[in-house]
Amino acid sequence: MEDFIDVFLLEMKNNQDQKDSTFTKNQLNTTVSDLFVAGTETTTTTITWAVLYLAAKQNIQARIFREIKEIVGTDRLPSLQDKRNLVYTEAFIMEVLRVCNIVTVSLPHTCAVDTKLQGFDIPKGTTLLPDIDSVLFDPKIWGDPEEFRPERFIDEQGTLLKPEEFIPFFTGRRNCVGESLARMELYLFITALVQRLELMPPEGTTLNINEIDGVFGLTHNPKPFEIRAILRKE
Repeated sequence: MEDFIDVFLLEMKNNQDQKDSTFTKNQLNTTVSDLFVAGTETTTTTITWAVLYLAAKQNIQARIFREIKEIVGTDRLPSLQDKRNLVYTEAFIMEVLRVCNIVTVSLPHTCAVDTKLQGFDIPKGTTLLPDIDSVLFDPKIWGDPEEFRPERFIDEQGTLLKPEEFIPFFTGRRNCVGESLARMELYLFITALVQRLELMPPEGTTLNINEIDGVFGLTHNPKPFEIRAILRKE
């Protein structure tokens, strides 16, 4: 077996006599489609937000570059093996995912059984649209949710924090099936970008992050903006 599809096909074979099995060709097609979506549209949008914040916040970009230069150097591209040592870089990616929250309302979920939640009755079969934004911007959780501050994900010992309220990919058994793929792509692309290029506003201008609104559709995209990408000489 080499990949997810091989494992799924094996489960289809093992469960072929079960009428209520979810290991079907239709489910396989749907799941693989979800994986492609997670690796294209959502990841591309997150990278676009990351580029905007890197260009607008030069101090943060400089700190990320220093970390990459110290841990990885400039003779090779960052690898997945470097990931656990690039703590501030990971914290930056997490803060982009939190602040930009490209899917403000999670995809529809169905209530599997009759449920009572905080005094409310939720009948079985009810379609639910979880409001992720209400968690990622809750001042009771984050203190200053409007501020872009990667340090919030690093403790006093310099260890990366992973709060349970950090749910850009939702939570539980029905969270985003493409989370691991998306986070891997974000890490590899952003680290390589900062290692090789210095991202800056157009010459003679500044980038005010608060003046660039997002556009809501299937995902939350930033409005068009311009930057300069200068090849690093270090």
